[in-house]
Amino acid sequence: MALVENRSRRQRVAILVVVAVVAAWFAARALAGLLLDRWWYDSVTTSDVWRERFLAQLELFVGVGATTALVIGGSVWLILRLGRIQQAPTAGFIERYHVRMGPAHRWLLVGIAVYLVVHIGVAATQFWQQWLLFRFGGSVGVSAPVTGEDIGYHLFRLPFLAAASDYLRQLFLFALALSAVGHAMSGALRLPRGPVGSSRVAIGHLAMLGAGFLTVQALHDRFVALPSVAINRIGAFDGPGWTELHITKPGMVIAALCTLAAAFAAVWLARTSVWKPLAITLSLAAVVQLAVVVVLPMASERWVVAPAEAQRQLWSIEDNLEATRRAYALGDIGTQTMQPASNPELSVETVGDLERVPLFGAASMTSALQIVLGTTGTRISDVDLDRYVVDGVSVPLYVAARSASRPDLPERGWVQEHLVYTHGDGMVAVPANRTDEDGRPDVGAYPDAFGAAHLPLYFGESLGGWYAIVGTAREQLGGAEFSGEGVSLSSFGSRLVLALATGEPDPVFSNELTSDSLLLYRRSIRERVHALAPFLRLDSDAYPVIDDGRVTWVIDGYTTSSTYPASQFTSGAGVPAQSGLSGRSINYLRASVKATVDAETGETHLYRTDGGDDPILDAWSGIFDGLLEPEEELPDGLVAHLRYPTDQWTVQTNLLGRYHVDTAEQLFNGTERWAVSAAASDTVGPSAESAPSPAVDEFSVLGEAPDRFARVRPYGPGSATNPTSSRNELSALAVADHTLPTAARLVEPGPSATPLLSPQVAQSAIDADPTLARAITLLNANGSQVRFGPLTPMVTEIGLVWIRPLIVIGTSAASVPRLYGVAAVLEGQVAIEDTTVAAVEAVSAARSTATTDQAASE
Repeated sequence: MALVENRSRRQRVAILVVVAVVAAWFAARALAGLLLDRWWYDSVTTSDVWRERFLAQLELFVGVGATTALVIGGSVWLILRLGRIQQAPTAGFIERYHVRMGPAHRWLLVGIAVYLVVHIGVAATQFWQQWLLFRFGGSVGVSAPVTGEDIGYHLFRLPFLAAASDYLRQLFLFALALSAVGHAMSGALRLPRGPVGSSRVAIGHLAMLGAGFLTVQALHDRFVALPSVAINRIGAFDGPGWTELHITKPGMVIAALCTLAAAFAAVWLARTSVWKPLAITLSLAAVVQLAVVVVLPMASERWVVAPAEAQRQLWSIEDNLEATRRAYALGDIGTQTMQPASNPELSVETVGDLERVPLFGAASMTSALQIVLGTTGTRISDVDLDRYVVDGVSVPLYVAARSASRPDLPERGWVQEHLVYTHGDGMVAVPANRTDEDGRPDVGAYPDAFGAAHLPLYFGESLGGWYAIVGTAREQLGGAEFSGEGVSLSSFGSRLVLALATGEPDPVFSNELTSDSLLLYRRSIRERVHALAPFLRLDSDAYPVIDDGRVTWVIDGYTTSSTYPASQFTSGAGVPAQSGLSGRSINYLRASVKATVDAETGETHLYRTDGGDDPILDAWSGIFDGLLEPEEELPDGLVAHLRYPTDQWTVQTNLLGRYHVDTAEQLFNGTERWAVSAAASDTVGPSAESAPSPAVDEFSVLGEAPDRFARVRPYGPGSATNPTSSRNELSALAVADHTLPTAARLVEPGPSATPLLSPQVAQSAIDADPTLARAITLLNANGSQVRFGPLTPMVTEIGLVWIRPLIVIGTSAASVPRLYGVAAVLEGQVAIEDTTVAAVEAVSAARSTATTDQAASE
């Protein structure tokens, strides 16, 4: 401040002009971004998502800003109004401060207040979702254990109340500290028992701020801390237990009353300057808070609950079991028994299923398809396994999009990046269950890719932050024409808005744009869906569907919460980093929405698929009227390709290892606890032992579900300390059928004298086969290396068969995999043949021979 005050008038004017220009620039960019958002929403949906979100954020900004201005600004005004009070002779530091700062002291306080009002108001806008749910969320009709509130209170009220409580408590504490410093610097607040006493106004001001903090703390104890008992996270099972019921719940009520009494005492201090009531009540409130929050719960858990945990906590574990199964829809997952081998021969239906087993892993196909089928300026970065009906038969296909790729453009520049290379170059489709004559992926089987081989794909994956402009004087790559809706750039004003919002001046100065030019904004699937439905957590993998010559992207959307009473928390372990569930601590999950985006036009739809069983989606459906469409309106061509939500399945199967049981006693004892089995490595040789072993999670076919695909995860006996099975046995198979309505089940072994093989035991049998070992030794040389394909479990009449292809690839970066053979494992017997059916028939014959030899020897 002194630096400004010591300048000449001309210099001060120049500084103010520079500050004004910078502020105007940032304001113009912010306004441009706001306008561009509004235009984009108008071009994509008829639901007023933008307006509802903007108004909610505006309400929070104004409300929080006004509250901050009242508390902080009012405190600063009072400090300045008191003015400087004559200092005592001993207050040398304060005197030197005033000499040094001069009038800057006043500007410093005002600057701090203004900054805080704007900064805190802007920060508050990020809580707009909690604010809308607080206003429009209703009751669920189910009461939370121990606390008794409706679950709707926990889902809709508690998150906003917790955020508001944190804000207000921090606000009053900061105002108290700022006011204490300000009054001290002005001389109104002095050390006790000094030659001159403190100003009564200053003491009253600080006391009222303290009363505000104590009042908010009392309300927090009653309306936030007490209900939060239902989501307690102490111990192995989340939710309220004996301690929360008998100690924390009554203790929080007492703490709230004591804190409220201290608030009244603070008001009494402000009126009378009498400290004693405040000292007594504040000390009592602090002791009660310490006892209720720390001391008594620790003592109770150690000396009361732990010695008799089953007796005191079993009711709580029952609540945890029921709430967890309800919160994650685990109760919808059925159970069936895997029948023992009933037939020495394969049925015609099982042979048909075996013929559809995928041979190459989707991950290994990505680079191969890019090498063989890639085109200029595009990249195949993700391959998905799906099922298509070809000549009346359902067959597994690998499908992938040639998406536009900025790093792969042959020329870079604003015109090339935004006007020419505006789209990807169609789809590729390759059979997953058969090869060409040389054993390589049969890339020539479907050259037309069901009519989408060279369809311009304006929307897709890996397009984040990359806009395109169509309808310009510059011809697009391949002469493509866009046929969808976009943001019009026909006027100079709209181009100026785009330039300001993106920070690129080219839209304003380019002569390539015409009156027909359209802006394609938010072309990434995840960006697009998240902007339309920001309340959804999106799945890690969007997948394309080819239907009648068109390509539609499908992605699953989840509603989540971390305040569902008594439910077990999960951190999303095992889901990919790009998932909306990754790293999030939640205790409620529903896969309630299927979002679709037309790859050519960008037309976007959000279909509600929860069956009306998601209260969170009920609330959002009421807030954003018309945004969600009923499940029945899903096109039939897409329904045939829908799949069980990937990341939901990962979370559910992680929980099912504990929560597949029926009683609290079983859950508490853990005798039937499972863990997802570790997968065998896909490499051979010494490196296989050190390679990571992810859980088996291949997109597979299961013999008990003819003509249907399923995702399968095997379980083995688990423990509380090991993330994977502690014994190499198979306890069950978790199967997610890719149908609509979604269906999942646990397949458990039935009565059988022969233990079922785990994935690692099955792989060890393959590794130990002498004939195969010799072949691998020869193949792992001279510029080639051996890899294993997906490990697929098949439930057949002859028993559980593990199938794993053997793949040979080159060591160069531009190598294409080749199928060497298919290995089948049945009860420890191994066979390798050219096809899956032949391998299973051979291993069945080998098992029969071994059984006959054993009977003869006995």
